[in-house]
Amino acid sequence: MIPSPPEISLALSSIPLLHDSGGSAYDELIIFGGIGLIIVALGYLSWKASKQKDKRRRNRKSKKR
Repeated sequence: MIPSPPEISLALSSIPLLHDSGGSAYDELIIFGGIGLIIVALGYLSWKASKQKDKRRRNRKSKKR
């Protein structure tokens, strides 16, 4: 006799979500805070590069005159 495969259940209660899955009550705060820090850091680096680009452009224009 061929054994039947075990049944696969897709019940939502068996899927571990962020709520207390890591054993910490603040795991969502840590994750979203980390994502926020990454966004702020990338925004700062983009702003800094834009300022340097404007400075190079101004220096190039002043040398032409």
